[in-house]
Amino acid sequence: MCIMAVSHLPTRLRSYTDQPLGFVSAAEGFVFLSAFVAGGKYFPELAERGARYVRGRLWARALRVYAYHLALLGFAFTIGAAFAAISGRPGLANLLAFFFESPGVALLSGSLLLYQPPLFDILPMYIILLALSPLVLELAAARGWAAIGACALGAWVLAQVGGRSFIHRLVCGVTGMRLPLDALGAFDLLAWQLLWVAGLYVGARHARGALGAPSRRVVGAAALVALVALAWRHRIGGFAIELGSDAWLDKWRLGPLRIINFAALALVVAHGLLPALRHLGASLFSLLGRASLEVFAVHLLLCSSSLAIVADDGTLSSLEEAAVLLLTFAAMLLVAWRSRGKRSAVLQPTAG
Repeated sequence: MCIMAVSHLPTRLRSYTDQPLGFVSAAEGFVFLSAFVAGGKYFPELAERGARYVRGRLWARALRVYAYHLALLGFAFTIGAAFAAISGRPGLANLLAFFFESPGVALLSGSLLLYQPPLFDILPMYIILLALSPLVLELAAARGWAAIGACALGAWVLAQVGGRSFIHRLVCGVTGMRLPLDALGAFDLLAWQLLWVAGLYVGARHARGALGAPSRRVVGAAALVALVALAWRHRIGGFAIELGSDAWLDKWRLGPLRIINFAALALVVAHGLLPALRHLGASLFSLLGRASLEVFAVHLLLCSSSLAIVADDGTLSSLEEAAVLLLTFAAMLLVAWRSRGKRSAVLQPTAG
């Protein structure tokens, strides 16, 4: 969450937090860990409490996230759009370019999770994946994970060959929808669902105690891959590999080498670094994680609002950068602290 916040703020620090450990961003971690938690929590409850209970809980979560999404869009389409129109600041104007062009279409398609302005595109994907998770978990419980994995892999391959563009053209031709492809958000759902399904699977296996530890050779090989990707990403010592196409490392379609990099880094963190970092469980990072939805929403609000002070050349002064960073992290911590207080009050037994 912290890395994602710094990457979204218009400061010079984002050049250091954008894919700092290789060709892996905070978005991959957010999607995979969210699915891991959902799979670990709800897959065992299918047998214990039934499919109806799991559907109810996951759909309730999806609806809650949807409410936050609508609130954030409402802010962007009213206060944000008004300030952009009055001030003429290019940051906000570019963020809401399609809204200014077709406000009616933007309002309708935004509420349907279709129009996704920059910065506002990960929550719609999260909502859709959450809503589909009960079906995935139920099918996995009934038929196993092999067929689900094959379907997820097939959808990912379709994304690599332009499946999203084809579906967009087909839907626009049939419905007459006037929504350009780039207004649908940066994340290709056909590709990113693979990471979500993988997270559900690993979480479900972990909850059942069926996730065996990899050998030292596997972890060592993963560490080597992660180090090569790190050196390549930051051109350490001038190291680089020339590829024939950027598609191999494409973030929005989860290129093949990006998936390999993420898998290697996940193995190293889970079986190398994480055991040594367990003392951070009660830290501020844990506090932010327990209120992840609320913290994510306020960080998105402040990140988009910060574009209102960006100069025409796309920069902030050093003082403005410091103020933006301080205000954003202070607000995130305050929201997390207040959310913890509310949860404690709910769990507190009543007298008498």
